[in-house]
Order: sequence, then C-alpha cells, then structure tokens
Amino acid sequence: MGARTARAHGVRTILTPAPAQPLPPELLAATDLLMPNEHEAATLTGFTDPHTAATALLDQVPEVVVTLGAAGSLYAARGAEPFTVPAPQVTAVDSTGAGDTFVGALAVALGEARPMREALAWAAAAAALSVERAGASASMPYRSEIEARFTA
Repeated sequence: MGARTARAHGVRTILTPAPAQPLPPELLAATDLLMPNEHEAATLTGFTDPHTAATALLDQVPEVVVTLGAAGSLYAARGAEPFTVPAPQVTAVDSTGAGDTFVGALAVALGEARPMREALAWAAAAAALSVERAGASASMPYRSEIEARFTA
C-alpha cells in the first residue's frame, strides 16, 4: 500500500475519504491526516456535529481536518485543542473542485512546514479563489494568486 510505504519513509500521509464508506483499518493505520468534508465525517462516525465527528475520528488517526465549505475548516489532533479556520467570504460561481484545491494547497503548505493554522488559512484562500471561477481544474489558482489573496 502506497500510504504505508510513504509513512515508512517519513512522508506525511493525507487521506480524503471520498466517497464516504468504511475505511480499512490498515489504511487508517497508515494515515497521518484524515480530511473528510462534514458529510463524509458524519457518514464515517454517525455524528452530524463536526466537532463530535472529528473527536471520534481521532480514535483512528492522529489528525483530522473536517472541511466545512463556506464556513471554513475544523482541525483536531490527539492531545491538542481543536480549532476552526474561517473561509474567506467570496461570491461563489462554481464550487466544483474547491475541495480538491483545498487539499492540494494544504499539502503544499504542510510540505513547506507551515504551521497548521497558517496552512489551513492558505488552503482556504486557494479554495476561495477556485469557487470564484467556473470549472474544476480550470478554476485551480496559481501559487502567485494564492499568495496575493493570502497576504491581502
């Protein structure tokens, strides 16, 4: 399994459980950061409250980010206080691909060793840019656009 190999080599593993379905224990054991949206988190745990769902998921993985759409994201980790990061308020044209943009931008930010709160804000800026445009991959912003939005 690729996640196990990556983790064995010190690479942080991120899993987005879409579509939501029961996940094999061996996959969860090789996952560092689980990133469901609020609907997937509810399906995986049976809890509709994102905070409760995130806490329940910490029994299976060390870190969880529940994406909350226009409301931002919720971060929870074992032994740490959960926190939320708001999403920038924008006029959405098309949300197709916003989740993928968020996950990709978060992976980049974490790969650059940004602190989690900053990484989530950077990813939110990327996703905000993507929903202002039509399409999936065509809406994904360039790094320079994310940096301009993030520092604005």
